[in-house]
Amino acid sequence: MNKRYRFFAIAFFCCFCFFGNSFFANAQVDTGDVIESDDDLDFDMDGFEEADDTVIKQYCNNKINNLNPTTLVGLSYDFMFGAELESTNPDDSDSTFSYNSPISLNQGIRLDANVPLVSKSNIILNATFSYWESRYNFDQVDTRDPLAVSLNNNGLRTATLGVLAFKPLDEKHFLIFQAATSLNGNYTFGTYDFGEVEPDFGKMKYTASLLYGWKKSDNQNIAVGLTRTYRGGRLLHIPIFLWNKTFNSKWGMELLLPARGGIRYNFSALSSINFGYELEGQSYLLQNSPSAPDLFATNNYELRKSEIRGRIMLNQALSSFIRLNIQAGVAPAYRFDLEDDGSNDGNQVSVGSLGLPMYFRIGLNFVSP
Repeated sequence: MNKRYRFFAIAFFCCFCFFGNSFFANAQVDTGDVIESDDDLDFDMDGFEEADDTVIKQYCNNKINNLNPTTLVGLSYDFMFGAELESTNPDDSDSTFSYNSPISLNQGIRLDANVPLVSKSNIILNATFSYWESRYNFDQVDTRDPLAVSLNNNGLRTATLGVLAFKPLDEKHFLIFQAATSLNGNYTFGTYDFGEVEPDFGKMKYTASLLYGWKKSDNQNIAVGLTRTYRGGRLLHIPIFLWNKTFNSKWGMELLLPARGGIRYNFSALSSINFGYELEGQSYLLQNSPSAPDLFATNNYELRKSEIRGRIMLNQALSSFIRLNIQAGVAPAYRFDLEDDGSNDGNQVSVGSLGLPMYFRIGLNFVSP
């Protein structure tokens, strides 16, 4: 048999198998025990064969009634005013100094992204990314204070890349895992690349959290765990506690202690207000600029920055997948210290204070519809 005949023979065989199988399958439906005729919709459940007795495992989900939907992409503008940077000597320092530099405005954009990678009943895995800027505008800079001069020249930036996983174990128990790496510092950007102060990728910060939780109901979940975090301005290994509870159609509570906590009031399914706080913090590497006189003795100085933001936060739906987010409150500094070493055993150079500045944030969140 030459190649042409062999090709037609194979094609005929495949067509016969495909259409023939469909024909005989239909014939079985028409004449089988389950369905007596095409026009007769009555059937007997006993006509079905017994289903596979394999037990299908059920899992809890991560949703709590009346919580705001998950933000996929959020873009906001954050600004603070009414602050005055006061730098003084540490208690154990041999020298005595006090510098004051009033800040007219501290502002910057914030971009947060939460991209689903895997979304199944037995695991949810998301990739996370964020970029925050913090630019300082001083009314007057005390040039003796290297920290104030550096903030005035370059500001602060943080870029974070991480993963967030929700792993249900059964209908009542779950795990939450989060890991991220951050590039924090006074690095700058040029037109197409980094500016003259380039980031030091060897000084990236790593954080992680692991929680074990209980899904009590669709109105409540509780979890406990451990975290490695810089929210206090320096590296901490501390226990964490999560508790989300919806009391009724209007009121609820959202806690992730010590990072944040709040009481929620739902005006409707599309609008809510939250009264609470959030602890924000990072450790920022401060480097000298190659084109300016050195401010620091080495490029290993770090700013331990942390603030407690007491806030009122409004979430208002503009459409099924766009939410307006407005925050207002005060942001006293929990820590604003300069140290001369990237390690936790670094020597403290100055102790900073910002008073009790007010802050505002406005942004749009693109949420899961």
